[in-house]
Amino acid sequence: MKIKFAALLFTIVCIMSCSKDNDTNTASSDVNIRLSNKSEIKFENATYNGVNFGDIEPGETTGYKVFDSSYSYGSVSVKINNENYGWVPIDFVGEALLDNGNYTFEYNFNDEKLTDKLIRE
Repeated sequence: MKIKFAALLFTIVCIMSCSKDNDTNTASSDVNIRLSNKSEIKFENATYNGVNFGDIEPGETTGYKVFDSSYSYGSVSVKINNENYGWVPIDFVGEALLDNGNYTFEYNFNDEKLTDKLIRE
């Protein structure tokens, strides 16, 4: 009887300690960010808040990178045709941190101008 009870207790503890995996393989308490190139030109050495996402081909979306926190905008840098584009925010006064979850920054490049759009998934 003691063996059956111990086996049952062990099974219950194992089931309760399991957690559902998500497709990003990251903790649910993080802000997961990826970049998407919506333009028709390659982005080289794309970074967001100092984290390098590498080269992004036209129409491509990177994998997620984990951030402890982020605002709805941040420091962005990409190289396009050997020219650097991007921006560095001056401050975040009045801004709130993003809630934990998955986000995609869609970047487009038209008329020598880089633009962005944030999408919460």
